[in-house]
Amino acid sequence: MNKFFTLWVFLLLASYLEAEVVREEGYLQIAAESSNEASWESGSQTRPVKISSGDVAIGWKKRRVSVELVNSEGSLRAERIFPAEPVELRQMAEITEALNRDIMERSRAVTRGAKDLMPPMALWNQAGEFRLKKDFLGHPLAINFIFTRCANARMCPASTQAMQRLAEELDKDSQLANVKLLTISFDPTYDSPGVLRTYTDSRKISLARHEFLTGNLAQINHLMRQYGIITTREDGTIVHNAALILISAEGRILQRREGAVFDAVAVARYFKTLNELSAQP
Repeated sequence: MNKFFTLWVFLLLASYLEAEVVREEGYLQIAAESSNEASWESGSQTRPVKISSGDVAIGWKKRRVSVELVNSEGSLRAERIFPAEPVELRQMAEITEALNRDIMERSRAVTRGAKDLMPPMALWNQAGEFRLKKDFLGHPLAINFIFTRCANARMCPASTQAMQRLAEELDKDSQLANVKLLTISFDPTYDSPGVLRTYTDSRKISLARHEFLTGNLAQINHLMRQYGIITTREDGTIVHNAALILISAEGRILQRREGAVFDAVAVARYFKTLNELSAQP
């Protein structure tokens, strides 16, 4: 029995040592759009790396990024690629601190409800583009939260499908072209922009009005608290509640619909009524 245990420990240790992971900042140069081969430039070093199809689609041209370099069996992979532009990181840190102060001031009443203004945010979308709250003002919004590794078909996958159906309903009426859909990941340490892009591509999600957002873990946690999204870690996954939050073009929370799924036709109808009321003199 002891021999088997010793062998198991040895194999586990060997596997751990084999896959070395290092985080670095630098620049990616992708060989071709149809290839997952790229060059990683950090300091004075340039090394060949493999990247995901999502990161290939983003391109990351001339952008400073932070990557996890995984060295396994002699092959170097660049994973969990995030933007690392100083200006963006500084803005993100400022918004995160502002949210933290707001939560402290709100005490027990942290979750924002109807008529409250939506909280500030500074996140990256599935194209690696930096997004602030001001970028969405002027558009009615539908916001939900997911994580891409969710294996519960009745939760995140169902929620994503409901958002796709909503986009299809909105597309049927030209008066609803101004409505935007936002999906925020609450697993940002894994859900990099490239992972989000792979997720949207694999599900053939139209990104014309729908953006997927990720970013600073502390900020995501603050946003979840303010939007009333609760998560716990259990059996190696994330257990969570779900809701759809509807927001006016002025950035004011209007409705909260509990659950992972919702009636897309009814939500589209609600947005049409909202637009008609806002158009009245």
